[in-house]
Amino acid sequence: MNLSPPWLRIWPLRYLRRGARLASMLIIVTASPAFAASGDTSAAGSDPFAWLEDVRSDRSMDWVKSENAKTAATLEARAEYPKLYADARSIAEAEGRLPTPRFIGDEIFNFWQDNGHPRGLWRKTSLADYRQSAPHWSSVLDLDALARTEGVDWVWQDAACLRPAERRCLVSLSDGGEDAVTVREFDLATQKFVTDGFDLPKGKQSVAWIDQDRLLVAHDWGTGTMTTAGYPFVVKLLRRGQPLSTAQEIFRGQPTDTEIDAMRLDDGSGDSMVLILRHVSFFETEFYWLRPGGLTRLDIPSKSNIGDL
Repeated sequence: MNLSPPWLRIWPLRYLRRGARLASMLIIVTASPAFAASGDTSAAGSDPFAWLEDVRSDRSMDWVKSENAKTAATLEARAEYPKLYADARSIAEAEGRLPTPRFIGDEIFNFWQDNGHPRGLWRKTSLADYRQSAPHWSSVLDLDALARTEGVDWVWQDAACLRPAERRCLVSLSDGGEDAVTVREFDLATQKFVTDGFDLPKGKQSVAWIDQDRLLVAHDWGTGTMTTAGYPFVVKLLRRGQPLSTAQEIFRGQPTDTEIDAMRLDDGSGDSMVLILRHVSFFETEFYWLRPGGLTRLDIPSKSNIGDL
């Protein structure tokens, strides 16, 4: 696995998986005056770096290579760089590193990347086997194989599985690590994407289950539905088999919001609640509970987070 600079992609910070990539790209993104200038002017609609949105263009790639070369030269000139780089790479590629567990149903799932699976392997094992020193994993979704089959540079983002059965999951994949994702329904029992299941086209979006046949979707619905930060502020209800264009609007924020997203919370008793989160700013959020009679705003401090286990 080649982690040496220059890297040939623009990787959003929240999608960086590797320690070595993170160390170098973090410096580029936070220190580059180009990004600072972009952030200062986007609200005014005159972003001189909007062309970077086309992450695969020759111009964007040349810019990335140039910025990486500057950073690499600065880093590699430091005496401590070789050891820090070698240590970071060793940790990132260590076959004996702890496979982070996630309970889905009565099994343990893990997303794993190594030299043989650079894009990653979604895999599972039993709890008893996970407790062993060398668990026996079985593949659920091989992103490298999927990328070869579909001709898309798929990068794993997340999987939201509908409780309590946790058989159907909404798998989010991005093309090359960009912010926009494609969301596709996946059946854990068959280990295949569901034919004629939920399939949301690429976009900056947030999706949450309401039940097996309904979703809440925050999406780019067209002109006037994205915040100045470039994220959705309109949430709609989508039913199974329904065209995305006819989804019913449930909630509308403001263009000045950071973004709007949706989530479903479940407890151990089988009770659930579906929420819309209006991120008024990076630090302030309004919480709305979707009930049969409509939306109810929850009296929760705006500078708080909620979640389930």
